[in-house]
Amino acid sequence: MVESDQLERLSGIILDLDDTIYLEAEYVVSGFQAVADALSNDPEERRHYGAWLLRTSLERKDSRTFNHLLDTFPVLSQRSQVAQMIQIYREHQPSLTLSPLWRETLEDWRQEGIFLGLISDGDLTGQQRKVEALGLTHFLDHIILTDQYGREHWKPARTAFEEMQERSGLQRRQLVYVGDNVLKDFVAPNQLGWRSVRFRSSGQVRGDLMPADRQFAAEAEATDLSSLRVLLEKWR
Repeated sequence: MVESDQLERLSGIILDLDDTIYLEAEYVVSGFQAVADALSNDPEERRHYGAWLLRTSLERKDSRTFNHLLDTFPVLSQRSQVAQMIQIYREHQPSLTLSPLWRETLEDWRQEGIFLGLISDGDLTGQQRKVEALGLTHFLDHIILTDQYGREHWKPARTAFEEMQERSGLQRRQLVYVGDNVLKDFVAPNQLGWRSVRFRSSGQVRGDLMPADRQFAAEAEATDLSSLRVLLEKWR
């Protein structure tokens, strides 16, 4: 009975990065401004292009924001091309700061002896710089950026989750994955018998999406960090 209780007691919290630990919109603003800064030496032009990129991205909701920029301002094609702007966006050092509430929460979990990890998809250089900007290596026991293994190992692949499980020495209900994206985040942890929580707060890119079926759905949902902490404490 003791062994069964131990297997049900939450001992490891594995987190997503984008739109979980910080709002992805903050990175988008930072990236667009980095591109704008590279296009001009004039402060007013930099502000103008940065605001234009953000506004157009929100209005068009496609992946061709830089193409639209060059179509609207042809003169900029003499200064940069789409491929160069994409590279700047992905490789810029983002202006991100870990919120005081997240910092306090991660510190508390560490002091309580909880194993803490991170599994995140995305271009490797960009994800590494987000982790660096947020100072996450100070708090987390193990970080897996899935792009280091190749795009085929991005979520919903199980590769990173199986590695995290092995590294932590924990299994099934001892582990929880906290993410936001019902298109991919919860498939692997559900298959492995982990707990799963959808962190669903205002301002998220995919906050309005609904899971296609049960394999894509999280076991529970939290709408802010306080409710997440309460939920995870019950499972401990």
